[in-house]
Formats: sequence, C-alpha cells, structure tokens
Amino acid sequence: MRLGRTTLLHFVSQVGVSVAGFAATFAIARLGGADVLGTYAVAVALMFWLSIPPTAIGDAVTKRLSEGGDAGRLLATGLLLELAVAAVLGVGLLLGSPLVERLVGAPVGELVALLVVSNVGLLTAISVLNGEKKVAQAGGLKTVERVVRSVLHVGAVLLSYGVAALVASHVVSVLVAALVGVALAGGRPSRPSWATARSLVRYARYGWLSRLKSRAFGWMDTIVLAVFAVGASLIGVYEVAWNLASLFVLVANSVQDTLFPEVSELSVQGNYERIHHYLNEGLVFTGVFIIPGLFGAWVLGDRVLRIYNPEFTQGATVLLILIAARMLSAYGDQLVNVVNAVDRPDVAFRINLAFVAVNLVLNVALVWRYGWQGAAVATALSAAVGLVLGYGALSRLIGRPSVPLAELLRQVLASGAMAVVVLAVERSAPGNHYATVALVLVGAAVYILVLVAVSARVRGKARALIASTG
Repeated sequence: MRLGRTTLLHFVSQVGVSVAGFAATFAIARLGGADVLGTYAVAVALMFWLSIPPTAIGDAVTKRLSEGGDAGRLLATGLLLELAVAAVLGVGLLLGSPLVERLVGAPVGELVALLVVSNVGLLTAISVLNGEKKVAQAGGLKTVERVVRSVLHVGAVLLSYGVAALVASHVVSVLVAALVGVALAGGRPSRPSWATARSLVRYARYGWLSRLKSRAFGWMDTIVLAVFAVGASLIGVYEVAWNLASLFVLVANSVQDTLFPEVSELSVQGNYERIHHYLNEGLVFTGVFIIPGLFGAWVLGDRVLRIYNPEFTQGATVLLILIAARMLSAYGDQLVNVVNAVDRPDVAFRINLAFVAVNLVLNVALVWRYGWQGAAVATALSAAVGLVLGYGALSRLIGRPSVPLAELLRQVLASGAMAVVVLAVERSAPGNHYATVALVLVGAAVYILVLVAVSARVRGKARALIASTG
C-alpha cells in the first residue's frame, strides 16, 4: 500500500502537469495557430535532445542514492558533473546559435542555450528527489514547472507575443521548479571524490542511451519532420496528437518512477521473487488508462481534435497510431526499467541502441516516402521492437516475467463496452465542443464501472487505496 499511495500521489501530480499542459497547448493552438505551435515544438525538441547527457548522469545519481551509502559525497560529485555538462552545452549552443535558429525557424538561439542550461538544474533536482525515494515530490516539481509555464504561455499568446516569448517563458518555469527542488531535497553535499565520479560515469555511460531512446521516441519524429521541411503547421498538428497520446501513459509513468528505487534496493538483496511481483503489478496498471484511450481515439479522435481548431482534425489517424505507439512503449519501458534497476545498464544499452537505430532508419525512410503520417508509423514500429527486446532481455536476467493476460483482457473488455456505448450515444449528440466533452465523460464513466465490475484485482486495489488515504 505504501507503493500504491506513492504511485497515486505521483499520478495526481502528473494529472496537474497534463491539465496545465493541455490548457497551454490549447491556447497556443487556438490563438497562435499550428505554425507557432510547430515552431516552438522544434525548439523544445532540440532542448530535450541536448538534455540527454545531464539526464543520464541524473539517472546514475538516482540509482546510487537509492542503493544507500554516502549521500553527501554522491550529491557533491553529481552536482559537479552536471555543472560541467551544463557549461559545455551552454557554450556550444552560443557558438552554434545561427545553426540553431536555422533549424528552429526563429531567432531564439540564445534563449535555447539558456533553456538547456536551466533544464540541467531541474533534471538534477528531480534525480536527487527520486534517489531519496521522494517520488511524489519529484512529480510535484514537474507540476510546478508545467503550471508556471502554462500560465506564462497563455499570457504570451493573449498578448500576441511570438515564439521567443514562449521559449523565454519555458526558461522561467524551469528555473522556478529547480529552486523548489533544491528546497525539497533532504541531503546536503559534502566532499566529492574521484571514486564516486567513476561510479556515476560508469552507470551513466550506459544510461545515456536509455535517455537517447526516450528522446528518440518522443522527439525523433519532430526533428526528422523539421529536417524534411514538412511545414510548421503539420508539425503543430502532429504535436497536438502526440500530447493527447501522452495523456494516457500518466499511470504507467507513475508506476515506473515509483518502482525503480524499490526494485533497485531489492536487487541488491537478491530478492527476485519480490521484483517479479512488483513488475506484475506494474504491468496490470500500465494499461489501465492507455487501453481505453486507444478505443476512445477510434470513436472520438476527430471530435476531440476539432476542439483545438478544425485544421487539427487531419491528425485523427496520426492520433490513433501514436496512442498505439505509446501503449507498446509503456509496456516495453516497464521491462527495461527493471533491467536498469537490477544494475544491468549494459543490457539496457544494447536494447536502446537497437531501438534508436530502428527508430532513426524508419523515421527517415517512412517520412521520405509517406510524409508526416510515416513518422507516426515509424514510432509505433520502433516501440514494438523495444517491447520484444525488453521482454527477451529481462527473461534472461531474472526469469520470464509473469504477464497478467487475464487482467489486460478485462481492460480490453471494459474499453470495448465503453466504445459501444459512446458510439450509440454519439449518433444523437450535437456536434459542438460541449457534447464532445460530455461524450468523453460518459465513456470514462462506463469504462470505470465495467472495469471495477469485472476485475476483482482492480476492485481490491481501489478499496485498499481508499481505506489507506481515508
């Protein structure tokens, strides 16, 4: 129940992130249009790609802190490594500012440099909190950052400011969240050491590809679309579809962040039976949102996208494909997360290397051949490859994972019932946005009722969580 409460608190914080992000994206799309949203998305994609090295170091800090040991020395060494990386990235971006502006399509080179450097601070704070098992607080940091950013973005759009104002707002929000993270961290740095630095780098040298895989999954398509010059408008539509697809993996992300430090500690003790139990629980709740999300996109995707603007309805097919991609990736990430947690980053490295190679080749080939929809297909196929490789690797390391097929089928059954009801109601529903929101709520209610009715496991967990938080 402790892990359940932690997951629930982390999930609630991520709902805050998503609500704030939805509001900002909606405002930019409605008032600024797909062009502005697409240009800003390229700038953010560049920031995420360049954040791979500091994120890998942060993952190493999380791993070593979760194992126990000299926390002060780990903090001091990790901070120095992150500062060095931030300095290299900042100077490199300033020198390459013209190239950055040519790729983004706006005069924001210096702002992007500042955004990348400030983001290193936030990533460091989050990694420390996760290593201290303050997963809910780490999730809260993301909420703070997104809420501040969203408020500033809405203000900038209402005042008719451009892409530069959106990037500058992002910088401010990241700095605010980083400062809050410093206040929440329990440990204090002591004296760094070369031995600790080598330990962190040894883990990070494998972990960086894990983050490259994450960036490739989330942003490879955006960069490839920008390189192939499909147009800022289509990139904007694609990003809206991606953001909607990402809403459905909130539970999966919360489960993953909660389980990592726990599995890491169990792996040191050699308690693989308990690790299998946690993984089975994680797989059950990974699909609890995303499976109905896939069915929902099938019946209501066009209507939901129309809320943003009529031009976004052309992304209905892309939305469906991207939700399928997010679902495959969510299950694969749970498996690779355990691989990393049992201190086998070398195995995860090989999985992620294969994923990145497949993702890059497929994105270039399919975008060149089929345009922007090819990017979505490439993302889904890459996610399927990652899932298969993750299952095989984990089976070799700790034994074949127990996949809760019966529970997953119950989620599919509940989702199917939801789709049937929504399709029946939609025939007589008006075409306005209020009706669309009402249909979404009806679908969610039907899914929850059916799932609770058919799944004793979900019903039991819900009762226990309510009792523990009551």
